[in-house]
Amino acid sequence: MEDRVAALTEIARLAREHHITAAEIAAALGGAPDATVAEAAPGVGAPAPSSGVLVRVLGFLGGTFVFAGLGVFIALQWDGMGSPARVVVTLGTGVVAFALASLARREPRFVRATTPLYLVAAALEPVGMLVSFDEYGSGGDWRWASLVVSLTMAAQFGLAFATARRSTVLLIAGSFWAAGMWTALDLAGFDDGLIALAVGGGLILMAVWADRGGHRDVTPLWYFIGAAACLAGLFDLVESTMVELIFLAAASGFVYLSVVLRSRTLLVVATLAILSYTGYFTTEHFAESIGWPLALVAFGLFMIGLSAFAVRIDRQYLRAKRV
Repeated sequence: MEDRVAALTEIARLAREHHITAAEIAAALGGAPDATVAEAAPGVGAPAPSSGVLVRVLGFLGGTFVFAGLGVFIALQWDGMGSPARVVVTLGTGVVAFALASLARREPRFVRATTPLYLVAAALEPVGMLVSFDEYGSGGDWRWASLVVSLTMAAQFGLAFATARRSTVLLIAGSFWAAGMWTALDLAGFDDGLIALAVGGGLILMAVWADRGGHRDVTPLWYFIGAAACLAGLFDLVESTMVELIFLAAASGFVYLSVVLRSRTLLVVATLAILSYTGYFTTEHFAESIGWPLALVAFGLFMIGLSAFAVRIDRQYLRAKRV
């Protein structure tokens, strides 16, 4: 029953977003409009009224001020608190927010409060765990505490995603996983370039999986961070070596990947990487030569041509499927 209510809520959200009427949904299903759908998805078929938008805006603003007030209160009272109180107001509040989010998603009346509560939990729980390490720990490398916090949060929100199937929860879980992997590889002594390459590649793979799983909302951020980390890590590894041009080939490969995955985000990152590397290469090898003005002209013409090529790719291949 809970899965049915969650499914109907998601259908209602998509219908309002794309202005799909209940009759169109019924026609797609091959039957008459269902009273259950109409009841679970009020307002389907027409744009949300201005009053509904105002209510949502006021709700978000109210939640922001509540969170800000809580943060200011904790900051003002922090010096006068003991260790148990500091843990309770941070970690305890985060755990309560997570529990309330888990309960709210099961109740249609409070389902809109689920995402803000998950975000509050994602902000306060790691802070509370770090405070616990600071208050009750005996010192040592801070990266171990960061690793424990990141993997714990990734596991918690990963399990929550398995039941809630919400994009926000997936985003939080994947982000903490990436932070944990970065810390673990750093503790293992890997080079920063290799770490960036590995974690960035992992984020891109997660974005592809999320895209195909119907969670497109989280993919632009993961595509951006993943591609940027991959290219930055690769450049760190090949800079000033005989194989430096591999970076340019990799950036061009991301242009191709952006077409395959229909991702504007990847196209933007790849285009900026190519332009940046071309400018760097020109500066390194032509700055002191007589042909520097010609190199600047050539670089400018190259940028114009590349930008036109990027716009053409966007119009022909990416605009039909927005990321």
